[in-house]
Amino acid sequence: MATLNLNVERCKSCSYCIISCPKKALQLSGSLNKEGYDYVIVDDDKCIRCGICYTVCPDNVFEIAE
Repeated sequence: MATLNLNVERCKSCSYCIISCPKKALQLSGSLNKEGYDYVIVDDDKCIRCGICYTVCPDNVFEIAE
């Protein structure tokens, strides 16, 4: 099964992925990355690895790996 990997240090809290996720599997963490942004986290139980987050993210936070 594919896995969704996040590079949270690249996240800038734009929330495009959160808005676009059809399963509402993404949310902001409530913690800050090294750049001072509240980064996104994924609920693996809800995520269907559709790739929409990967497509809409302007900062290359997401990677889908087999």
